[in-house]
Amino acid sequence: MNSSRVIFIDYLKVIGLLCIILAHISTDTGILQIRNFDVPLMVMISGFLAVDSFKRNLKQDKSFLRYFWKRISRLLFPTWIFLIVFFSIMTMFSVNGTYPYEINFIINSFLLLDGLSYVWIIRIFLICTFITPIIYYFDKIENDYIQFLILLLIYILYEIAIFLKINEWNIIFEFILAYIVPYGIIYLLGMISKKTNPKTDRIISVLCLFTFIVSGYLIYLNTGMFQPTQIMKYPPTIYYISYALFVSFLLFSIFKRINLKQNRFIKFCSKSSLWIYLWHILFLTIIPIILGELNWVLNYIIVLICSIGITYIQNRILDLFNLDIKILRQ
Repeated sequence: MNSSRVIFIDYLKVIGLLCIILAHISTDTGILQIRNFDVPLMVMISGFLAVDSFKRNLKQDKSFLRYFWKRISRLLFPTWIFLIVFFSIMTMFSVNGTYPYEINFIINSFLLLDGLSYVWIIRIFLICTFITPIIYYFDKIENDYIQFLILLLIYILYEIAIFLKINEWNIIFEFILAYIVPYGIIYLLGMISKKTNPKTDRIISVLCLFTFIVSGYLIYLNTGMFQPTQIMKYPPTIYYISYALFVSFLLFSIFKRINLKQNRFIKFCSKSSLWIYLWHILFLTIIPIILGELNWVLNYIIVLICSIGITYIQNRILDLFNLDIKILRQ
């Protein structure tokens, strides 16, 4: 992959990051719908990047455990460090001596379950990490027809399970299995996009748009009104997924064609996207407490500036003391 492709991924990561943070702040329903492709876009990018990363690991020692450890240390450990800092800082915001979070909430946050809801995306990336070998070798199947039929069958069974509300009966299905299939497929599509050209990306985008329109129309007939894709996000089903893939593949097709130049700010935000995301959770929580309710646009700007700023300071401190602590630089 040439350098221009790496650069375009940096830009897409920043778009995804900005949209995810926007989703946690904006109150405009139109904006919330438009940006509702962000998490699948980031999963696609992860799959795109996983191809080379996994290949390097196979060449080095052919150990899946080493690959898993590297990915876990880059995702889970920074999240745990942040959660320790977050819950420690929140002691300063106790009301009448009462800590704002119960112990079960804190434990579930560290387990990436029902606690601090913003960390659910880390669970998605961890799931993708553990299924990377399966997805990688599945992508090696030479017969595209067989590959498509297998994926179609798996997805149909998944949709049936969601329709039967199995996710409400089983905690393992609700928090893990219900996300393996949809995000695993999106992750695979990210790997495939490594080999596709802009024209192919546009064709996939159009097919996804058609699926989205048909799904939306059927839902409209059933409910009598247009429904935002957000209602089909937890767990993700075809209405949400088709819209997200429509926009994601459209962005891939556009950015693959643009001759982008490397930008230091974009590169920094891309490389530090995890920590920017984690820090935004803190500022999203404490700014309303300190400044009161603000216009969402102003709140968004403040949260972004603070999150990017503290991540930059964090990296500068590491540079100052010549500390090569990778989990603090993600």
